[in-house]
Amino acid sequence: MHVLSPAEPRPDPGADKTAETAEPPPPPPEESEKPSEDVWKEEYDELVEPEKPVKPKKKNHWGGIIVVIAIILIIVVWTIMSPKILPAQGETYIQSPVYASLGDFTGFRDIWAGNTSWGLSISGPASGTVNQPMQFMVLLTKISEKPGNWFLRGTSMDLRNVSIYLTDGTFLGEMTNQTDLGFGISATVPVTFTSPGSFELYVHAKFLVLEVMRIGFIPLEMVNIPMADFGLPIEVV
Repeated sequence: MHVLSPAEPRPDPGADKTAETAEPPPPPPEESEKPSEDVWKEEYDELVEPEKPVKPKKKNHWGGIIVVIAIILIIVVWTIMSPKILPAQGETYIQSPVYASLGDFTGFRDIWAGNTSWGLSISGPASGTVNQPMQFMVLLTKISEKPGNWFLRGTSMDLRNVSIYLTDGTFLGEMTNQTDLGFGISATVPVTFTSPGSFELYVHAKFLVLEVMRIGFIPLEMVNIPMADFGLPIEVV
């Protein structure tokens, strides 16, 4: 009789797994880095045909030349248009029995442009008739002048106003014309008296002084002569 031997225990599969050291799972595949824009740009630039070098354009100097020519022309025209310098006459006309028969006035100006003496001479009839116009002449001259420096050549005069008043301030008349006599500027002032009597008068004058330079000219100052008295009264009958 055959005796059966006890059955051998079956190996436990779990025991083998615990006995063996579990291997770590493989690392996940690394994600490839996202290509930067520069990489794409480089690849794009390789496909594009490189630009041909551009020759630098020559600078156009005509604009500067035109500006310089324009400035020169302006200076030339400015100088050509300068007024005539009024020459100094000394006291010839303020002591003249013809030009200063009724009175005279002198004034001195000392400014940065130099020293100048001006003269005003009054002439005309010493008597007249009621309601009959009387013509008086006022002459403005330069007595002396010393420019402030070499660049300043001298001054000219632009006569703006000549009026005659009674000494109480009553307006009688203003200039109707002016004349450049070469040695001075004269203005004619008509006056009409509406009543007889003996009248004391004075002249108010205003003129612009223009400074003439080696190049061009500039307005210098406005000279105002508020009251130049007649040397004697005017008799009206």
